[in-house]
Amino acid sequence: MKTKKIVFALIGFSLFLTWGIQPLEAGTPIKKLGTAPFFKAKALKADQVLPILTRLKKDVRLGFSQAGADALYEPFMKQLQAQKPETVSIQPGQTLQWMIYKKKGKVRITKDRIWAGKAPFEAYRVVVRHNDHDYDFILPKICLNISLKEVVKVPALTMAPKPSEAPKTVAPSAPTVSQAPPVKEPETKTPAAAAPSAVTPVPAREPEKPKAEAKKGSFVVDIGLMARIDPSSFGLARLGYRYNFTDQLALTGLVGAALLFDGEDDHPAFLADLLFTYYPVTKFFLGAGVGLWSSSQDSKADLILEIGLPLTNSHRGPNFELFLEGRSAFDQMGDYDKYGRAALGLRILF
Repeated sequence: MKTKKIVFALIGFSLFLTWGIQPLEAGTPIKKLGTAPFFKAKALKADQVLPILTRLKKDVRLGFSQAGADALYEPFMKQLQAQKPETVSIQPGQTLQWMIYKKKGKVRITKDRIWAGKAPFEAYRVVVRHNDHDYDFILPKICLNISLKEVVKVPALTMAPKPSEAPKTVAPSAPTVSQAPPVKEPETKTPAAAAPSAVTPVPAREPEKPKAEAKKGSFVVDIGLMARIDPSSFGLARLGYRYNFTDQLALTGLVGAALLFDGEDDHPAFLADLLFTYYPVTKFFLGAGVGLWSSSQDSKADLILEIGLPLTNSHRGPNFELFLEGRSAFDQMGDYDKYGRAALGLRILF
């Protein structure tokens, strides 16, 4: 009975994830603002932005930290102190690299968003110069969600050379007719040409692709429950290392064990698995790979398939993911209902 309950729980989780795929994929565009505001407002004025964000500075700092941009917090606040933000209009189709918002009072971060509303929205713009880069932030007036729009590199400034001074000219003294000692005429000098002030040229900004903020690698720990459909139940424990090729594609190597809880016809096993993981959107992933299932009875090569749901997305870590995994030996594919195994687990990325 325990094994059947585990199997039904795994099937239910699978259906939940399958049902959730469409809303998650559709979540990348933003069609409405104000549903998860960092600060809810109706007619926010430019001179109110700094006092509000100063009052919420702990949340602002936390948001920058979750976005992996701790170094930008101080320059951002200093720029607000130095100059009021300007009003801009954000057109449909405009992309945002990340956005800080609140949900149920907790600060959160979302990435790679696009404004998909039917009309433009009004926002305040703050440009922060840091380490020879201009960081272009926008803050929608309706929600004040701090959003990074783009990053551009600023070329080094070149100063105009200072022109040399014009030579001084002296008019000759006029001769006198009398024998009296000549009276020296006062010298008349032409004024030196005033040196024009050097004008700082306006640098042309070159678009630059933002540097990847995600870590290239992380240690991985899997813990969970596994069940064989005909019936056995196991505890799952694995550890390994993940390498991120891009923000969407990663390769993970894992070793561990399937510890037998219940099942007279089964045996505990050593596991060695290799998985490719693909994130079509930030809140859902797919996985596929091969693995070794080695017990005292026999050793077999397995095909492994996964679906899962990231629970956190912090650049500092650790991060947590729920995963549902199915595996079966290649020579037992036709008898999956008898020999196939399914696992529900928690993955921790350090």
